[in-house]
Amino acid sequence: MDRFDTFRLFIRLIELGSFSAAAAERGISPSAASKAINQLEASLGARLVHRTTRRVSLTEAGTRYIERARAVLLDVEEADAEAAGLSTAASGRLRLNVPMALGLADLGEALTDFVAAHPQVDLDVELGDRHIDLRADGFDLGLRATTDPKDSSYTAQRIAAFALHVCATPAYLAHHGHPASPDELAHHACFAYAYASAGARWPLRWEGQTHIALAPRMRANNTQFLKRLVMANLGIAVLPSFVAQPEIDTGALVALFTNVERPPLVLYAMYPERRLTPHKVAVCVAFLKDWFATRQRAW
Repeated sequence: MDRFDTFRLFIRLIELGSFSAAAAERGISPSAASKAINQLEASLGARLVHRTTRRVSLTEAGTRYIERARAVLLDVEEADAEAAGLSTAASGRLRLNVPMALGLADLGEALTDFVAAHPQVDLDVELGDRHIDLRADGFDLGLRATTDPKDSSYTAQRIAAFALHVCATPAYLAHHGHPASPDELAHHACFAYAYASAGARWPLRWEGQTHIALAPRMRANNTQFLKRLVMANLGIAVLPSFVAQPEIDTGALVALFTNVERPPLVLYAMYPERRLTPHKVAVCVAFLKDWFATRQRAW
């Protein structure tokens, strides 16, 4: 096994958490996988992984080394792609980190179409809204829905944008009153998205303010869950169009303060800054841009 294959084995060992799983994926025996990692550690004079009967984990040296190993492999993949020419079909494993609610809605449909259009690409998709270090966790591409991208360590390309709606049910408004302005939200039960970049402040531009500060009754890290609370007539929440629009269209939800300016929720494709973007990443980003533009789901 050459050095690059050992790097690939080491990375997958940590991602999968076991020698048997990593070995099976690489088509070798667990004992051969263990021997390869032992030889790597011996050549470095440092232990890279802690081994237990149930799982392996990184040592301090391993934590530093795996990031370098990933960078080396990415450089090799980029060199291979450049030599082969970017006109070749996209192929290989593409690891994506995708926001949960959007991944179950429009973005999930877009990625399904991408798989159909690019059968040589093997997608590995993780759904979740928690902010992670894409590079450290081994993702090729992250899709972020935010009103305020801040991470300058990544290249960010705008894919699409979605309206944000302040939502309540007719029953809630009939029982608790219809707030005439954002200032009156302080007298209502409000629910906040836990991972919002502005925290418990809602992005409503009102009377010189860019955000309205709230004391939310509840926080949750998923907008579908927040919609469930609202639909139960329990309070008010800010929901993106891909979550709330069907209920707004039928009248099951009421969009409040429609005359109040608010920033859109923008979907960005984010990936580590590189000299050459891997072909599979570039193809996926271009596909998603075209998919949303063609269907006019943006804005």
